[in-house]
Amino acid sequence: MWLNLALALMGPLLLIGLLEGMAYIWEQRQANSLYAWELVASRRMVWEEHPAPGVGYTLIKPNSHYEWQGIPVDINSHGLRGPETTYEKPPGTFRILNLGDSIVMGWGVREENTYGRQLEAALNEENSSVLHFEVINAGVPGWNLENALAYLQAEGLKYEPDLILLGLTLTNDIKGDSALLADNQRPLIKWLRSNTYFWPFLTVQLRWMEARAEGRERIDVIDPPTSPDKYFPTDPESEQWKEFWNQVSAINQLAGEKDVPVVPIIFPLEFQVIDDSYPTLPQELLTARATEAGILVIDLLPAFQQACQEKLGGTCQLEDRYLFADVWMHPSAEGHNLIANELEALLSRMVEH
Repeated sequence: MWLNLALALMGPLLLIGLLEGMAYIWEQRQANSLYAWELVASRRMVWEEHPAPGVGYTLIKPNSHYEWQGIPVDINSHGLRGPETTYEKPPGTFRILNLGDSIVMGWGVREENTYGRQLEAALNEENSSVLHFEVINAGVPGWNLENALAYLQAEGLKYEPDLILLGLTLTNDIKGDSALLADNQRPLIKWLRSNTYFWPFLTVQLRWMEARAEGRERIDVIDPPTSPDKYFPTDPESEQWKEFWNQVSAINQLAGEKDVPVVPIIFPLEFQVIDDSYPTLPQELLTARATEAGILVIDLLPAFQQACQEKLGGTCQLEDRYLFADVWMHPSAEGHNLIANELEALLSRMVEH
């Protein structure tokens, strides 16, 4: 009886083992492919949940290491990408807290190529005084502004920043759910997704089959919608705009209690950069609100558009990987360099005053 039972179990176990091995090889190939960050990185990061204050926030598992597309991602003991940093600010240091989501974190680029790290290097090179500049990369994939506010309350201000750069994206921050809700799946599905290779492999293949059946060339995760209303409300009177600005104001007010200025940075969509007819309502509304509130805001769209017009070999094309690292909105190394250059002159003047 036991022998028969063992033989009966052996078949399915061997099948699962074979499938797991095939899926492992598939994932390793995907991890070095053009879509490594979309197909692998987004599901292989391990998150640490902090349910309070407010809606709470997530951090990447402390002291973890990943590598996708040959790009290493090292997480420090505070759950952030970048070198080890103490909460206590060293004497003679001007510290900038770079707060935001995956764009700030540097999705798709090396850590040394992120605009925060490039900005830090440029400011230290330009200012030969005893003042040392330090940029803390407080960017976590999936965050919206509620998560950023919760993090600032719980940990961000512990770093004693002299300035906060608040990255604003036209996806997570406007229509995105809290990071703690984004992975709101049944426990078994979450376990299979995180601890096996065959489950992600099968689900991706199923999505490919569905896409082809619908006449689409790509699955959703690598085929972003072009319609503006998928990213932001097209009605300027929408309640979502008021809620969005309320979160920006709350972050500014919290930082203001510590006399720390906040500078919002508006990151553009690639569609806006390459298509002059694509709506720019977010930039218009946010710039107007910031001006009314006396908040300095940096709109990067004009700089990105100019860089694309001056691109060697012709203007930018959709998904040409010139200023954007993927098919969504994450800047490439060249895009991060452009952002750092835009910020450097402005911040140098702010520090002088």
